[in-house]
Amino acid sequence: MRIGIDSGGTFTDVVAYDPERGRLVFHKVASTPDDPAAGIVGGARAAAERVPARPAEVAMLIHGTTVATNQVLQRSGARVALITTAGFRDVLHIQRQARPRLYDLRARRTEPLVPRELRFEVRERMRFDGTVQTPLDRADLAAAIDAIRAAGAQAVAVGLLHSYANPRHERETGKEVRRRLPGVAVSLSHALMGEHGEYERFSTCVMNAFVQPGIERYVTRLGAGLRDAGFTAPLYVMKSNGGVMTAAAAARRCVETVLSGPAGGVVAGAAVARARGAADLITCDMGGTSFDVGVIRDGAIPFARDTEMGGLAIGVPMLDLHTVGAGGGSIAWLDAGNALRVGPRSAGAVPGPACYGTGGAEPTVTDADLVLGRLGTRTLLGGGMTLDRAAAERAIHDRVAAPLGIGVAEAAEGIVRVIDATMTAAIRKLTIERGHDPRDFALCPFGGAGPMHGAALAAELGVVETVIPVAPGVHSAVGLLMTNLREDRTRTLVRRLDAAGGELRAALRDLEAAGREQLRAPAGAEPAVSRAVGQRYLGQRYELPVPVGAELPAPAELGERFHRLHDQRYGYRRDDHPVEVASAWVAVEHDLHPLELPPTPASEREPEPRQTRPARFDGVEREVPIYARDDLGAGCALRGPAVIEQLDATSVVPPGHRLAVDRFGHLVVTRVDG
Repeated sequence: MRIGIDSGGTFTDVVAYDPERGRLVFHKVASTPDDPAAGIVGGARAAAERVPARPAEVAMLIHGTTVATNQVLQRSGARVALITTAGFRDVLHIQRQARPRLYDLRARRTEPLVPRELRFEVRERMRFDGTVQTPLDRADLAAAIDAIRAAGAQAVAVGLLHSYANPRHERETGKEVRRRLPGVAVSLSHALMGEHGEYERFSTCVMNAFVQPGIERYVTRLGAGLRDAGFTAPLYVMKSNGGVMTAAAAARRCVETVLSGPAGGVVAGAAVARARGAADLITCDMGGTSFDVGVIRDGAIPFARDTEMGGLAIGVPMLDLHTVGAGGGSIAWLDAGNALRVGPRSAGAVPGPACYGTGGAEPTVTDADLVLGRLGTRTLLGGGMTLDRAAAERAIHDRVAAPLGIGVAEAAEGIVRVIDATMTAAIRKLTIERGHDPRDFALCPFGGAGPMHGAALAAELGVVETVIPVAPGVHSAVGLLMTNLREDRTRTLVRRLDAAGGELRAALRDLEAAGREQLRAPAGAEPAVSRAVGQRYLGQRYELPVPVGAELPAPAELGERFHRLHDQRYGYRRDDHPVEVASAWVAVEHDLHPLELPPTPASEREPEPRQTRPARFDGVEREVPIYARDDLGAGCALRGPAVIEQLDATSVVPPGHRLAVDRFGHLVVTRVDG
């Protein structure tokens, strides 16, 4: 038996998979922001009891966490010092030439995680080809370590020039820091990002050091709590690349977990796409605090390059996701011009939306959905929570409706329209702005609030089908059970394409060997290996990864693949312009026999609504049938408006739409009018 645990800002989602019975058990508990480990241990214990099974019978625990993400965004990590090459102290502040906002003359770059007084220089210089120009000055290093001790730093990042080509000086520096400052976390830039680009590499290293002490404490506390609860299974942590690593590795390479939670949802979305014949899919995860978008083409998930977290560069392999502050807990407010705004500030788990009755007084998207009748007062968590409609109406009236001079229902519709506009803009960011037409995709909404808004988002984008997963509210936790152990390795290799063959093959072989060694798959197991070559036009700064097989294609074929990809991404190709290789990519993956979607039994009879309630759509209130998801078997069909309720989420079929249940139990909502 396996358990997947996705810890979010509002709820912690737990999924237990029992292979002997071929069934999934879902459970949701309120997150515990003050001590995330407590909610996780309690959720894992409750899920095992629902199977039922003893904790000792669980063979694997996989965790998706937002701890690193929250520490970076909230600037709540450790006090970090940086040791860098003389002359490069201010790289973190200078960043890159591009301005944060093109036409804003007052725009300021994001402040680094390390203040200037904690950045220390040492004389040393490694050339780009890995040869030593200036040896490491031991006196400088000793002085820097003394200053770091006096400053009370909790972690040290070591970022030296061109360490990706020769890491000797970084390793010597790290060894000396560990010897003289025992107990202080040390991060080396070459071990986290083996590529050129000093700002990206330094920023990634500093971010890892910034969150490492907190992640180490969190993983240690979580492991102890699980053991005390009787769990003996190994604990794995979801990575930003869609694979998993051991908890011990996560404590060292914490920066690889910054998209740990959202990555699980995209992995599960890829499984949905494969079940539908490798269809193209847009995944939309609408939780309590954020809205995460991913794009799946031909059943595959693209990776991002040159990504940021909180305005700071991060260079580890990550799934290509876009996140905005839009969720069920997003707070509605009026700006200085009395215009209605929603988010990015969220009520979170504490105090929560007004309707939760846990101290929240500000109106949220959840309050608006409740007032509009799309959410029932006893539907959340299978009726385990009773929502206070009067409190929701009061919050919307006092903060939005009364100041605008409109009715509460009208204000609630306005809140929903504003948040839907924010989410469609986020979807366009990863589709239209990347050369994809969203009308060529199906939309897959999940998260606690996603299925309530998914069909409306699809209609706004011109998308025909909305595919709601079997367990949308815990979809990211399901994705944790669908992944494998994975290691990604990259290396800078700048050569003209027509002259890179031998060196490129050698680099790919070396990276594969390093990935296999780090993965440490069981004896006799043969990992799956995928490869890519980062390419660009001569003179470009940015590159595009082009997938290749075990045998490297001829330069002409490799160049043609790049031209096609560049044309699809940017709208043009330059066949007459030289192409160069910029990097080699290798991913090594060990099969953990991930969960596969089981088929759903066919519906034996026409489903009957459990009840009806008034719900408002486009300014018109009508009686809407309420169905239980468990009553909808494969082959079942309905016509909107309708609401489908289940333990973990509520799905809305608006007027002018029809619903069909496919053989895997997905709700497929299609627009038929307009």
